[in-house]
Amino acid sequence: MRVIIDDAGDIPAELVNKHNIVIVPVNIHFGTEEFLSRVEMDLPAFYRKVETVSSSNFPKTSQPNPYQFEVAFRDLIAAGENEILVVTVSEKLSKTFASAIAAGKEVEGQATVHVFDSMSGSIGQGFMALEAARMAEAGASYADILQRLETMREKQAIAFLIHSLEFAVKGGRVSALRSTMASLLNIKPVMQLKEGEIVEAGKVRTHKKAMQFMVDFIKEKVGDQPVKLAYIHANTPSGAMELQQLAGPYFNTTEVLTVDLCVAVAINLGPGTLGLVAIPE
Repeated sequence: MRVIIDDAGDIPAELVNKHNIVIVPVNIHFGTEEFLSRVEMDLPAFYRKVETVSSSNFPKTSQPNPYQFEVAFRDLIAAGENEILVVTVSEKLSKTFASAIAAGKEVEGQATVHVFDSMSGSIGQGFMALEAARMAEAGASYADILQRLETMREKQAIAFLIHSLEFAVKGGRVSALRSTMASLLNIKPVMQLKEGEIVEAGKVRTHKKAMQFMVDFIKEKVGDQPVKLAYIHANTPSGAMELQQLAGPYFNTTEVLTVDLCVAVAINLGPGTLGLVAIPE
């Protein structure tokens, strides 16, 4: 079995290569310009370009279309694979799941395609794809992998602090009214991923309190049990280091990653975003 993930999954390149995970790129739009994430636009190019954007070419994303998935499926089939697992970003955040389902129908009879909605994104989704790939390498059946992924999906805990609400508003993740009120009141909204959707976890008035709120929020969710933990950031490695120094002592970790959010996620959350992702073992 081979594992496929859309680019929103945020798996570090060295782990993608180690476990032979296939990535289907997300489509990036700057006005009439279009790019494939990771393929035609990497993070440095993205951050250079956003410095000069206006309302007419503010960046947006669109999900991989069915043909993009079909090409990935056919490449694997040509290489001898007959069973494929796609782990997608939350169906409530993107139509990626539907694209993968449609593409799977195009290769019926040639391979078995399973499509799993992570109800997550970034490295939350990535951790699930990694787990699936590792289990497949060890010879686990799809039934066993599915059971583990369902448990991970149910128990995942994600919280993040958006530095500037401009990207989230223009990307449709936060309402303009909420953004205005937060700015006027100098509030730092901490968001969470709940049942596949981005919702507010709490509001605080300073960056320091927001960082502590995130740590306490995730700690309350996972307790002292062993967890896979990731520090996520959007072009702010110093912020991720600060968060790691604060959060590290609180958690019983089996795997720790620091992830610079991929273009597809950074567009919707904005530069300066910081967050924590924890999934119990």
